[in-house]
Amino acid sequence: MNLKSIKKPTLILDEIRCRKNINRVAERAKKAGCIFRPHFKTHQSIEIGKWIREAGVTGITVSSTSMAHYFAQDSWDDITIAFPFFPAQLPDLKELEKLSKLRLFLNENIHLQLLNDELENPFDFVIEIDPGFGRTGVKHNNFDLIDSLIQKSEKLDKCSFHGFYIHDGRTYQAKGKSGVKKAIEESISILTNLKNRYPDASVSLGDTPSSSLLDPTDFELIDEITPGNFVFYDWMQVGIGSCTLDEVALFVVLPAAQYFQDEKRAMLHGGAVHLSKDYIVQNGKNNFGQQVQFGQQIKAEEGAFITALSQEHGTLSGASTEPKNGFVWICPIHSCLTANLHDYYLTADGRKIEKRILS
Repeated sequence: MNLKSIKKPTLILDEIRCRKNINRVAERAKKAGCIFRPHFKTHQSIEIGKWIREAGVTGITVSSTSMAHYFAQDSWDDITIAFPFFPAQLPDLKELEKLSKLRLFLNENIHLQLLNDELENPFDFVIEIDPGFGRTGVKHNNFDLIDSLIQKSEKLDKCSFHGFYIHDGRTYQAKGKSGVKKAIEESISILTNLKNRYPDASVSLGDTPSSSLLDPTDFELIDEITPGNFVFYDWMQVGIGSCTLDEVALFVVLPAAQYFQDEKRAMLHGGAVHLSKDYIVQNGKNNFGQQVQFGQQIKAEEGAFITALSQEHGTLSGASTEPKNGFVWICPIHSCLTANLHDYYLTADGRKIEKRILS
């Protein structure tokens, strides 16, 4: 790849690897008998969405009404907004319902009534379940609230109960297939119990590690999976075991501004506004981005990673030689956050792919 045209921190997307990731997880969902409804918050690109459509996907997941509008412009007409409904969404939803069938996350009876009164078209709703992770949703054993939501919907003319959803972040702290399976066991057990109690409900899981590693038999009672990170993967997913480094499809090229030979350290033009502040602990140090050699095979530069960030600066420690051609290739720690900080991707053959920015 010709780096001479690069003047600033730039996202590099390997289209071949990305398409392979899409097709691999789509095939895994098919073998497991699950509907594949990927989350588009990771890539936020109409063109990458087209690649996913080519894999047979017809319904998608997003995290905001603005993201839903963006993808509805490309004829996606079955959209789940995987964020708890709040009334300020109403004006956007009134516009969205003209373009797409909506599925919303609802956890309060008053919101069911409000949407039934305000929207023109029928919509589905999902009850998000908190399996103990403590982020959002209804406690899995709060059957009084769950029953009241379902019973309320049956009295209204526009809303229909679809099912239950869990995104269990505990799999992101797991290691290997057995660790991920153990981390997700409780969520699968909760969804199985809910399915037994509400047999007409659909049940959905939304994390990349379980979607990438578990066997089809582990998803026997799961109706739908909604991962997002799988489209690119990242250094965190390599550490979990969700993928190999050769399956990561997104990298950041950072200009090297200064090299300190005695300290084996380089100062990069690449800070928190280019990479995010996410990190993993590696060799007792915070790793904000792993240096790699990019090519047909991708190789990690052992012991060379970004150990400190400010807004624009990044400290690359463990750099045994001065960065080749004045640039460093970095595998991001969390590709979802890193991708969101840039307004386009540059492919390995120099083509620009436009995207949106989340906020």
